[in-house]
Amino acid sequence: MKKIKRLLMVLLVGILFPSVVSAASGSINIASSSTIVVGNKVTVTVTISSGTKMGSWQMSLNYDKKYLQLTSSTARDGGTFMIDYAEDPGVLKKTYTFTFKTLKSGSTSLSVDGYRAYVSSDLSAVSLSANTKQIRIITQAELEASYSKNNNLSALEVEGFTLTPEFNKDTLEYSIVVPEDTKEINIKATPQDKTAQVTGAGVQAVAQGANKFSIVVKAQNGAEKTYTINVEVKDENPINVEVEGKKYTVVKLKENLPEVSLYGEYTVKINEFDIPAYKNEYTNLVLVGLKDEEGNIGLFIYDEKNNKYSSYHEIGVNKITIYPLETSEEIKGYTKDVIEINGVKVNGYYYTKDSNYVIIYGVNVETGDKGFYMYDKKMQSLINYNDEYAVDLNKKIELYTYIIFGFSGVFVLMIIILIALVSKKGKKKNKNKNIVTNEIPKEKEKLDKNTIIEK
Repeated sequence: MKKIKRLLMVLLVGILFPSVVSAASGSINIASSSTIVVGNKVTVTVTISSGTKMGSWQMSLNYDKKYLQLTSSTARDGGTFMIDYAEDPGVLKKTYTFTFKTLKSGSTSLSVDGYRAYVSSDLSAVSLSANTKQIRIITQAELEASYSKNNNLSALEVEGFTLTPEFNKDTLEYSIVVPEDTKEINIKATPQDKTAQVTGAGVQAVAQGANKFSIVVKAQNGAEKTYTINVEVKDENPINVEVEGKKYTVVKLKENLPEVSLYGEYTVKINEFDIPAYKNEYTNLVLVGLKDEEGNIGLFIYDEKNNKYSSYHEIGVNKITIYPLETSEEIKGYTKDVIEINGVKVNGYYYTKDSNYVIIYGVNVETGDKGFYMYDKKMQSLINYNDEYAVDLNKKIELYTYIIFGFSGVFVLMIIILIALVSKKGKKKNKNKNIVTNEIPKEKEKLDKNTIIEK
């Protein structure tokens, strides 16, 4: 009740004494986005503030209903009329929020009128100023047409290093060389247009050898431009090797090695360097990483005793992993040839070219068992090969071959018999036709003679 009486008193003073000299000043600020798409919502804030604490105030927000539809408000009665009062010693600022839905394209404005405020201590009037907020409502097409097309960088650098060539917004590829012990670099990229988005910058991990990083600048309208930085982590003392006529360098860092299953971590000594490697406990195969001239890293077999390298291929099928080995052994009834299994070319044996079964020689890296293994191309499975199974399989293949040829012969014979029967039947029919044709004239002649006698 006391608050209501105070409010009424404030309003009465404002009405009866509108020309009271103000000792305080303040402002009313209307704020919102300046450009909104038709159909979207826009939030408008109205803030009244004073250098002296206010006890009460009032005002109304004006808007054009052809362009804006009020959906929510924190003002009194949920509308645009704002009237409030504060407890002693009053407040310096009060903000109201309004949400509108935009109805059509064009320009409109928001303003306040009937505004007044009073100092809480002596009820003197606050001298207020108020702004007008202009809003432009546009279509989605107009918005997209206004988007920036600028996808250039204004600056590009790798912290602590110098790019080659020197940066230019139109030059898209750069390179740097960093020391061997470098583990990461920090790429800094600044777009020309603040609305553009940049990806690929920041702290990046590097590995020994060639590294490539792409910095993509996406303009506000979606257009992209890619800058490339090639980073070479210098190997001060490279170990150069040659395998099957191709040049490689030995990988010295463990984190650069490809992952491999069924092998444990291992270390070998090469040219006085401790080189990270893998070793299988059953086969004793040692694998090291080699990098080719294009920067590709693969695993190769390393012969510690002879310091030699050779290609490594695995055939993993149906939970069995085989490393193919060379052998001079022959398999009776089978032909030796190069066979491709899961993209790996190995020496194998086949009974016939179109057979689903092939035999390979190798070692099971899971068990260390050496021997022949039979691969079923149709079922994509590996099993241990044994002579009894092979003989039985060959007998079945021969039996099926005989059966097929037998059925084929019977079928051909039936066709021949059928053709003969059809031909014989046709000849008999023609003969009968001739007999009937010859008899008709004779009967006619007899008939004519009898007719003459009767006459």
